[in-house]
Amino acid sequence: MLSTRMLGNGNRNTIRWWMAAILALSVIPAHAQFSIGSGKVDELFQVLCATCHGKQMEGGSAPSLLDDTWLVGGDDASIASAIREGIPGTEMVAYKALLSEDQIRSLVIYIRENRLLHEQGNLLEKITPQEGVITSEHHPFEVDTVFDGSGTFWSLDWLPDGSMLITEKSGSLLHVMADGRVQTIEGTPAVWDRGQGGMLEVQLHPNYAENGWIYLAYSRSHDNGDTGLTSIQRGRIREGAWVDSQMIFDPSPEFHTSARHHFGTRLVFSDGYLFFSIGDRGDMETAQDLTLPNGKMHRIHDDGRIPEDNPFADMDGSFPSIWSYGHRNPQGIDLDPRDGRLWITEHGPRGGDETNLVKPGLNYGWPVITYGMNYNGTPITDKTEMDGMEQPKLYWTPSIAVCGIDFYEGDVFPEWKHNLFVGGLASEQVHRLVIEEGEVVHEEIILKNEGRVRDVASGPDGRLYLVLNGGPSSGSRIVRLNPAN
Repeated sequence: MLSTRMLGNGNRNTIRWWMAAILALSVIPAHAQFSIGSGKVDELFQVLCATCHGKQMEGGSAPSLLDDTWLVGGDDASIASAIREGIPGTEMVAYKALLSEDQIRSLVIYIRENRLLHEQGNLLEKITPQEGVITSEHHPFEVDTVFDGSGTFWSLDWLPDGSMLITEKSGSLLHVMADGRVQTIEGTPAVWDRGQGGMLEVQLHPNYAENGWIYLAYSRSHDNGDTGLTSIQRGRIREGAWVDSQMIFDPSPEFHTSARHHFGTRLVFSDGYLFFSIGDRGDMETAQDLTLPNGKMHRIHDDGRIPEDNPFADMDGSFPSIWSYGHRNPQGIDLDPRDGRLWITEHGPRGGDETNLVKPGLNYGWPVITYGMNYNGTPITDKTEMDGMEQPKLYWTPSIAVCGIDFYEGDVFPEWKHNLFVGGLASEQVHRLVIEEGEVVHEEIILKNEGRVRDVASGPDGRLYLVLNGGPSSGSRIVRLNPAN
């Protein structure tokens, strides 16, 4: 019965039973709170909706919820209104006396999840390789493995001679030579390899040819104990060893936590500054606390100094490197090469992965507003927007487990020039976003089922490179996309 469309004429007894139940509930004060079972969204749907709409939303006495035909509109607000208020003149009754606003929001997310998952079959037909060639909207391409290994690769960058530096989450920094030889760099910093933590990001300084600096971002424990946080170190590589090391960002142990997830940890340089991310470390409320580094985007000078014009540098008690706040777990960062704007992608909970255009001092809302819910199907909040909090430029429900991103700057795929490529871990997808004047105006999925897409990088040879975990390989691969002809 959870419908925004006209119910069918079948199953009258069930309909009359539920209408009687709603009439009984109407005498209970509106501010009262109820729960059905555990309050998990799948249970809510099965109790309230499945009898008419089908257990899998496939339809029954009421139409399917998996297509795109709606009586009162298919946007989130219209669906929520239909659940809350019912639809006059139809047998869709109001549930506002039975469900909280949080629960109504979770049902909207649940409907969105199932509809999009239903559409995946058509997507797979579209991008399945034919004789090794994948056809996208602009360019046919092939996927070519250039390096693989048994560890969990996390990021990569290129040295001027074309060789690659690759981080392995367990703690190694690999130097992959142009001739295929592999060297593990000795003397790199010890990492706190727990859960999602470890050796994460590697980035060369933009002026590497002059200064030789290489930056590593990783999870670190000061006392090799049971707590850690993101730290950043820079150094140089000489004769296969990490030398001249300097700590650039190293929060004191008071900020460390024992949580093993949401480290963020991506880097990007701009005009002598270093931008980087730290996730909320699993404690969502910290993202709104300006005294803590968690759940924030940060800006420092490339030597670690705090810029005097950071938005909260002069605020008593604030963490001075904060650039923006209200983030959950940003694991994709890049600058638009056309205008220098800072874009990030960040993991949502269940639903609500986001692409954000980041500006100094702004609040991006987590966890006060979100387009997702808890992993167990219980709601976080009914709020998706609020004054003083920024809206994402794009969000995904269900979550794709959004990760690394990169603006394509090569010439091998000319129609992709300056498009933003986004990787998904759980979805094993690569998304191409067209951005114009700070807005996402088009999205295309160009690849699926090659593995968990950990990172995306525009290579010096003009190709697009991916860091993949799992998939056809039990370990990790670096692959590149080549023009099909």
